[in-house]
Amino acid sequence: MKKLAVFDLDGTLNRTDLFSVPAHLKALAERGITNVTGQKVISTFGERADEYVKILLGAVSPSEARCYLDDVAKYELEFIAEYGRPYDGVIESLSRLREDGYRIAVCSNSSLRYQTMVLTNLKLMPLVDTIQDLQPGMTKIQTLSLLLKKEKPDAAVMVGDRKFDIEAGRENGLPTIGCKYGFNPQEADLADIVINSAFEIYDAVQRLINNTGNNAV
Repeated sequence: MKKLAVFDLDGTLNRTDLFSVPAHLKALAERGITNVTGQKVISTFGERADEYVKILLGAVSPSEARCYLDDVAKYELEFIAEYGRPYDGVIESLSRLREDGYRIAVCSNSSLRYQTMVLTNLKLMPLVDTIQDLQPGMTKIQTLSLLLKKEKPDAAVMVGDRKFDIEAGRENGLPTIGCKYGFNPQEADLADIVINSAFEIYDAVQRLINNTGNNAV
């Protein structure tokens, strides 16, 4: 049986706050915006880029938005080398899943560049089999569907910390795991199973796969 564990990235595998918050605050300060808090930045994690730019900058032109995103990307690359790390338990859980025959996928509302940068710097890339990046005009429900069509698993589960992850999993017929250790614990409560630590990922995935026998094709 082909088993697939699909993971969101930020707030699920990646301690995004450690490097992305200072990157955003630096880019905002350069634009004279000093009233945005780190918590406000964190509240946008998981949103599409066009949405979080509106939240943080307000109404700006496409060129201004692009310039801001480029600056944030530059600073994230600078800060992740020093501060970035995965959640405790992520490496252990992904390693156990791989040893048990699971394919590991990352499906995030972010670009392939960002996902590759994060997974490489956090030394998670060797544990990931495939990446599904954000596609223009698509929701996470749709990008997860693309991933499932490519992978054609016999059984799969979606793991994430945001409502986008839970909705995407359910709309694609997958059982879901909500990560309360992430950035939106109240949204994680919407999932079929809720976990409080990344060390619990393996057992939660096994429980859902073994109990549901879901067909994700």
